[in-house]
Amino acid sequence: MQPVRPALAWDDFGHMQVALVAYRHLSPAVRERTRALLKLNPRYPNWILGARPGQRDQVAFMRAATWADAIKGDPDYTSANDEPNLPTAVANLGYADKLRHMYWHYVDQPLAADGTPTLPATVPNASTQIAAFRASLSELSTDEAVKSYDLVWLLHLVGDIHQPLHCVARYDRNDPGGDRGGHNVKISGNHHPEICDDPVYCPFNPTDDLHAFWDSITGSSYDTDKVPVAALALTEPDRRDARILDPAIWLTEGAELARQAVYVSPIGVGDGPFAVDAAYQRSALALARRRIALAGQRLAAVLEECFAQERAAHAAQTAKATRAAQATKAAQAAQESKATKETKTTQTTDGVP
Repeated sequence: MQPVRPALAWDDFGHMQVALVAYRHLSPAVRERTRALLKLNPRYPNWILGARPGQRDQVAFMRAATWADAIKGDPDYTSANDEPNLPTAVANLGYADKLRHMYWHYVDQPLAADGTPTLPATVPNASTQIAAFRASLSELSTDEAVKSYDLVWLLHLVGDIHQPLHCVARYDRNDPGGDRGGHNVKISGNHHPEICDDPVYCPFNPTDDLHAFWDSITGSSYDTDKVPVAALALTEPDRRDARILDPAIWLTEGAELARQAVYVSPIGVGDGPFAVDAAYQRSALALARRRIALAGQRLAAVLEECFAQERAAHAAQTAKATRAAQATKAAQAAQESKATKETKTTQTTDGVP
């Protein structure tokens, strides 16, 4: 089994861009449904803090997409006894679940670089959980608080799985256990993204971690006012691609992009360090902008599908209840009519006109 690795896709800033694109493509009904569910998250008051009244729902939606990463540093959550082979790895308990589930953030599809034997991807993972959360959100029987939990995870994981290094682990003689989605690969020569005001990272030298480089390529910030500005540079996806809602296809895309655009010159085999040039950084930024835009539109389509199924199930349940009520009422009326006829018959028999 592969070791659980750290996972941050697109940084908070990239995840908020994915969420903003999704929010802009949601119908009013689904916006309202997600608003009601997000309000059940314990951090909701913090998400809307400082937001203008007319922007609170959008801001909350964007910040909710970062929650699954935020709990990695929350002392109320833990990674102790949190292993993918335990029953707790797939328990859907809602906010009562205090495990960080680091292995939910990625799918380490094996990528062989030099013939080194590979390992299968860990299960559960981002793909299995996306499927589980989609099913949960579609069902009427799921508790509202659990749906809230599933929603914030889904907002995050759809973004995660569109980052190529969340779709692979490269195996070579230096990393016989996999390179942890590029975390083992060291780089130099890169610079901070244009938008960079995160106090944890930006005052220091740029990252020397290939995975982190890709995470933060479009920006490193928690400023929601800067997200719409950055979103202007996103590349509008093909409508046919935006309608592809199968995570298996998303993973195939991610693995292919890792081969064609991530593990390419100047990134060689091994752990480096490799000197990243301006051309590689430009290419990475362009690809990230395409993937973020595509993730946002797909996320919107997934949510529309989930809540359409939920509404359909509710309508079917309501119709069934209405038919049952009508049948009960008809039965009661028939019983009352029968009783009335029997009373009249008795009265006639007794000589009462």
